[in-house]
Amino acid sequence: MDPQVSLALLAGGRSRRMGRDKAFAELAGQPLIERLRDRFATAFPHAYIVTKDTARFRDLGLPVVADARPEDSPTVGVYSAVLAAPTPRVLCLGVDLPFVTRELLSQVAALSGPFEAFVPRDGSGLQPLCAVYGKQTLAALELMLDQDERRLDLVFDRVRTGYLDVRSRDLGDPAVLFVNVNTPTELEAARGLAAGAIAGGGADEAGVAEAPLAPRVLDFMERVPLPTVSFVGKKKSGKTTLLAGVIAELVRRGRRVAVIKSDQHGFAIDVPGTDTYVLREAGADVTAIASPEHVAVMSRVPQAVPLLGLVWRLREPVDIVLTEGFVRQPAPKIEVSRAARSDSLIAPPDELIAIVSDQRFAEHGVPQIDLDDASAVADLIERQIVGHRRRQGDRRATASTPDDALPEAAVPEAPRSTSEV
Repeated sequence: MDPQVSLALLAGGRSRRMGRDKAFAELAGQPLIERLRDRFATAFPHAYIVTKDTARFRDLGLPVVADARPEDSPTVGVYSAVLAAPTPRVLCLGVDLPFVTRELLSQVAALSGPFEAFVPRDGSGLQPLCAVYGKQTLAALELMLDQDERRLDLVFDRVRTGYLDVRSRDLGDPAVLFVNVNTPTELEAARGLAAGAIAGGGADEAGVAEAPLAPRVLDFMERVPLPTVSFVGKKKSGKTTLLAGVIAELVRRGRRVAVIKSDQHGFAIDVPGTDTYVLREAGADVTAIASPEHVAVMSRVPQAVPLLGLVWRLREPVDIVLTEGFVRQPAPKIEVSRAARSDSLIAPPDELIAIVSDQRFAEHGVPQIDLDDASAVADLIERQIVGHRRRQGDRRATASTPDDALPEAAVPEAPRSTSEV
């Protein structure tokens, strides 16, 4: 993500239409504020919450900023966020937008550089509570508040603004991306939308069925050099059988696959009496043997190598790494469960991207796939794991040269110019 852009989660509304604090209304088993925190906070160099009632948000693990003015207006939240931002620009995200995606936010952040404000728009209008505001907007926002002007979108007429055309960028369905949760009825509709996507066994482009992953998992996905997912489950649950089917399906689709197996009991791939065994016992730290068909390398390690380090050691050109085991490592996980073995899971819920089982776990908001459906598992891996790495690469390329991603006409020349990208 652009290091010049912070993230402000705006949770300062009075929630009169909801009848209670909507920031803590639950969707897919998680309060809205925590859903946004877990999905997006680690993607930005700085993230913080802006609200009137700071005490309620102190235990969420993010800095909390109090509204700088007493008025009840979204403009106050944006003004306060910009005022407190430790970076030149800040992406202000309303807590009542639960279905926005990392890809959308990364595009808005990356393309905002030449502008004083940058806002997505679709057929229904502008989205000022999913927009980037620079420090240059403070004067205009303060004047609007002094004049009791409550329409936040009017600020875009007063500063140099760029616009992101969501439909032309293939970022997902705007009708889903910008679902707004302000009333109990809207909350129930959002719950139905999320539940419907989960029941369908997948996630749409807006990530509706994508359960919030723990920051440690998101960090792993950012740092690992190859798309990696771990298959976990209790003994004799069918992990190896499923994994073999998924590998065959991915290979059929033209993917090159690496597999790393965890063995907590120790293993030996060399036997006494062979030359390599003699050389290794003589003290060699690394022993390799090569034939026309295979190459094997054995390394002596002083302690267990974490999964991240094992993936970094791979030198073959592969597209994806599948692992069996490693339940204690922070990789995204697919748990395999068989009713004949157990009715419980072993993976932390916030590390799961799917469950493959002959039973259902209603309390888990992730896709649940039948045990024999290797094709559906391969679909999910390509969409969520390989797709994440592709989007991550696109974001980095865009963020490194944001001006190159803009059409020539989109770079502003006049103080009041507006542009569309």
